[in-house]
Amino acid sequence: MILRALVGPGLLLMWSAHVADLFAEPFTLSSRTTEIPESGQVTYTILRTEKNETAFLPPPGWKSEFDAKGGTITWTSPDYQSMIRLKISNNGSDQSPKLRPEELRETVGQEISGAKINEEFPCFTSGASGLAVDCEHTEKGQFTMASRVALVPIPGGLARFTLTSPKDQFTKRQIDFSRFLNSFRIENNKPQ
Repeated sequence: MILRALVGPGLLLMWSAHVADLFAEPFTLSSRTTEIPESGQVTYTILRTEKNETAFLPPPGWKSEFDAKGGTITWTSPDYQSMIRLKISNNGSDQSPKLRPEELRETVGQEISGAKINEEFPCFTSGASGLAVDCEHTEKGQFTMASRVALVPIPGGLARFTLTSPKDQFTKRQIDFSRFLNSFRIENNKPQ
């Protein structure tokens, strides 16, 4: 009985560790506080993937949802009307892919049904540049929404940033989106 009491928890612990290894996610989140001369202490979110470790300042006051299997983080504005999403995709190589405007248009067409692209332009993160578009679409047949979709090449894949907001709030929400996008940087190429 004593042996069973000792062996049972040990086996359970070993089995739990094995199951955790089998289902280990390629995306993990943590945070790091650092001092920025212009802003004082700020807390960066650290996202580790199989290929990279990235750091960024999440939109302040927005609620986050992390989907490790889908490789996405979604933030919802305090009024629940706007959304910012980060999706990291891995292309299997160690090289940063070359972006083509057609690829961005195709991504927007797949992600946002009925989107009408208004403008295409370059976008910038803390250490890289990419392509972005602004578009409009109708949600549920009655709400006019505006979106900004940005693709930025990173070593081994792409970072896709999406802002979706009611059209009348789009200009206001671009501030949070730009702050987030401009803070995004690759910390190193080989997380540990």
